[in-house]
Amino acid sequence: MNILHLLSWFPTPDDPTLGNFCVRMIDALPEECHSVILSVCDGKDMTQSLEVKEIEGAHHTHVQIYIRPPKINAIRKLKMLRMYQYGLKYIKKRFFEPDLVHLHVAYPLGQVALLWKKLYGYKYVLTEHWTIYQPQNKDVLVGKLKRKIVKIANNASLIMPVSLDLQRCMEGHGVKNRFKVIYNLVNTDMFRLGEGKAKQKKHILHISTLRDEAKNFSGILRVIERLRQQRDDFELHVIHDYEATEFKAFVKKHHLEDCVIFHGKKTSAEVAEAYQNADFFVLFSNFENLPCVIVEAFASGVPVLSTSVGGIAEIVSPERGILIPQGDENALWQGMNQLLDHSNEYDREAIRDYAIKSFASQNIGRQILEAYKPMIE
Repeated sequence: MNILHLLSWFPTPDDPTLGNFCVRMIDALPEECHSVILSVCDGKDMTQSLEVKEIEGAHHTHVQIYIRPPKINAIRKLKMLRMYQYGLKYIKKRFFEPDLVHLHVAYPLGQVALLWKKLYGYKYVLTEHWTIYQPQNKDVLVGKLKRKIVKIANNASLIMPVSLDLQRCMEGHGVKNRFKVIYNLVNTDMFRLGEGKAKQKKHILHISTLRDEAKNFSGILRVIERLRQQRDDFELHVIHDYEATEFKAFVKKHHLEDCVIFHGKKTSAEVAEAYQNADFFVLFSNFENLPCVIVEAFASGVPVLSTSVGGIAEIVSPERGILIPQGDENALWQGMNQLLDHSNEYDREAIRDYAIKSFASQNIGRQILEAYKPMIE
């Protein structure tokens, strides 16, 4: 099968982690899927109008077109569209004629997939991760944007949301199509059980962008301050993509430097090691779909304390962790106390076994392949 992938979110030199979960999903596809990613982005200090790079991934080639960005936004959008047309011709000449287009996140690249369907008859499937369909974003997904996204979704041959909750949210916005829920995946060879090394203090792990409107990290810090007044047997380890200036100021102001440790960005191997050292993982998000960080925690045998938002309740059960209401800091405080005292009572091997069955890369890749087959046949 020759699959051309369009990613509305994709890694760039300025933001190498953006959409990395989409790339991991592509690399999980079986060998019979020949995958090429096409993307267009702004280049820096370019002397020519465009530059094409072929970047080899684990099981894909990424054709990345860099353009000298026009100053006028309307012209930029038109140029972007022209460059995707150029990229399609480039791929047909250098690689293959696509059997199918796989769109990852509906907007904005769904406009390209929809155009190719009209011009060339290319079918496309849609994998959706976006939280824009959630009730918390009802004031964002309106008007012209909503009409565009619903049209893109309804013209797909199949929609593969990462949770059943996301499917229901999409249907609530008027998307009427065939759905097949396929969860996010995890590399179970990299994310695995730790050796149970002795530590002076329990390790609580949090990994996120620290964008507070979604992740509510400020709520975690307020609870940590309250917890620290009562006990001194824990550390909160924070791995984060972006700067944490305001949160570091809070930690300093409340004298929490000895129990809140910011690590910044880490490699995948370093993140896996952090899970292996963790006693439990905490997520206090206001909205989510199916977070990769929870899937990674389970693959590492780590119990999870999380708000019950999005599709999280579909995978977090009492034998794998604790669910609490969104925004409830008292419940977060109680959950942290409970896990600090009893996290060692969870069956970590059973948690990992569940992750292998539900989220292992090869299983998810095979599910996507089976979804492709009727489209191509």
